[in-house]
Amino acid sequence: MPHSLDGYHALITREELDAAHVGAMLRLRKQLFVDHCGWLLSTTGDVERDQFDCWYTEHCLLFSGVELVGGFRAIRTDYPYLTKSVFPQLAMRRFPSRRDAWEISRFGVLPGVARSRTARVNYALMFRFAELRGAAALVALADLSYERFLTRMDIRTRRYGPPQVIGNDRMGRPLTALAGEIPLGLADNPGLTKFLDLGRQLEIHDASHVLGRSSIPA
Repeated sequence: MPHSLDGYHALITREELDAAHVGAMLRLRKQLFVDHCGWLLSTTGDVERDQFDCWYTEHCLLFSGVELVGGFRAIRTDYPYLTKSVFPQLAMRRFPSRRDAWEISRFGVLPGVARSRTARVNYALMFRFAELRGAAALVALADLSYERFLTRMDIRTRRYGPPQVIGNDRMGRPLTALAGEIPLGLADNPGLTKFLDLGRQLEIHDASHVLGRSSIPA
């Protein structure tokens, strides 16, 4: 884990509150997932977005200095979300649909010399976001490298079903993914402590939090 967060800061917002920053995040997603990773996603010009970039979606942006270097989007699972809606075959049981479980998607950081360090800070931001929203679990569609990384970081995950091929990239290579969750109770997942400690040190401007409560309607 990095010992210093010098230069890193974060923004949590929604498109209706800050279209400019969310637009920057959508451009970063196109650069990262389409141009760099080769995923076959819908794009318009230099922007990647889908039907889940909507009024209830929260966008979490990670900066190093003035540069946007990573982030993710978060959707409460009592609203429609990507994993449940598009990949129902990945679960052998019901996907969650409740206020205290959030889906994380489009999670990533730009490649570069500090990528490993930045990725850890992005995970710290993710767990800090969950803490700020009172989440009991984080749901995600992920490839096996993310699961292995979390295991190395002593973070326990729970699969909803076995990994499956969900498509191909633009080079024709198969994309294997699984659906699952990270339970957030420290009694069950003590490895979260180091990420939460780091996330609490991160300067975060939470634009979509009003008077200590999420401004997303109940």
